[in-house]
Parts: sequence; C-alpha cells; structure tokens
Amino acid sequence: MVGRIRSWRPSHTTVAAYMALFVALGGTSYAAVKLPRNSVGAAQIKKNGVKASEVSSGAVGSSEVKNGSLRLRDFRSSEVPAGERGPQGERGPAGENGTSGAPGAPGAPGRFDAFARVGFDGADATLRPLEPDDAGQAPQNKGIVQADVVAGEGGAATGTSCFNLPSRPASAIVTLDNADAAAANRNLIASVAIDRGEDLGDCPATHNDARVRIVDGNTEAAQNARFFVWFEL
Repeated sequence: MVGRIRSWRPSHTTVAAYMALFVALGGTSYAAVKLPRNSVGAAQIKKNGVKASEVSSGAVGSSEVKNGSLRLRDFRSSEVPAGERGPQGERGPAGENGTSGAPGAPGAPGRFDAFARVGFDGADATLRPLEPDDAGQAPQNKGIVQADVVAGEGGAATGTSCFNLPSRPASAIVTLDNADAAAANRNLIASVAIDRGEDLGDCPATHNDARVRIVDGNTEAAQNARFFVWFEL
C-alpha cells in the first residue's frame, strides 16, 4: 500500500483542477491581480459599470471617441467655440405707433418785436401806412395800432409821441425818417425813453410805456417830424 502511494504522480489534469480550486478559494482580488495584459475587453465589462471616477484624467482622447457620438450638451458652454455669423434676417413688419404722450408744460413767453413809422397830421401823432406807390412792400407797423400812439400832453404836444404797448419794452431804437422833407432840411435829434417803473413825463398814464422826443439841434426847440421806432418786448 505504502509503495503505491510513493509511486503515485498526479497528472497534469489533476494539477490544473487543484490550481483552479485554489484560485476560487483565494477570492476575486487574487484573480484580478493576476489577469493577463489586454485580457479584459468590452464583453467582460458590465453595462454602465465604468464610471468617471474609474477613468484617470487624460485617459480618454479623441481617438477613443467615436465620431459624431458627442452632443452639444456633453460640453461646457466655455468649451464650445462661437460659430460664424449667419446672414441677416429679413426685416420684420413695422410696429404699431405708440400712444401720444401727455402735453408738456407751457413754455416761457417769447419776446417779439413791435415797430411803427410815425408822422404827424396837424398836432396829432399818426401811424404812417404804406405810401400809394409802395404797394407790395413790407408793412410799416407791427404790434402797434393807431390807438397805441398819442401826442404828448400840454406843452409837450409838439415833438413828443407817447406809446401804449402790449408789454413793457426791454429796449428801443428810434431814427428819423429822412424821407420827410422837413426833417431833411433841419438838424433834428430823435431820442426814445422806455418805462422802468417811473413816470416818463409829458405822457398820459394810459400811454406811459415809451416816449419819443424830437428837438431841433440848433434851437433845442421841439419839432414834429416823421420817425421810425422799434421795440423789443
């Protein structure tokens, strides 16, 4: 019997069986460590069994990704380059008009000019209309009507004209009408005064906005003559 045991030699098949049993009893960790190189392929990996944590950084490159398999949602917004600008689209239809805004506040009163060509009919100051041969010319009076001009009071009835204007004037200019033969033959001086809140003198209270006075420069006597006067109101 002893001789039989000593003379027994296990066959290759028996050795392989014992080795398989040893590996099975030793656990999966031993088997994993001993896996031959390139022995694990897609068939040995469970579906969805490999996660991002099992893949080292830089392990997957362009050659490992199938063309056309990635979508825009697989990239960060900063990783997607801007495409070329597309052609301009067609112009859309015009929009509807908006509602009108509320009226604005009234503006400050504007200034306007008033002027007149004044002469004398006897002792009364009169506005001079266009001469018969001046048809089509610009008017000689603006902002002033006949009732707005009168001769001075009392001793100033000669050579003084007083005005009632739409508003207190800011400035005024007067000049002699050289078309007046009487003025052309005398050394006359014309001056104008405007109301600054005081009595101009020689004018009625109803016509105290401005006063024009004409005197002879040689005799200093008051004289009646035609003149042009302009007011800034």
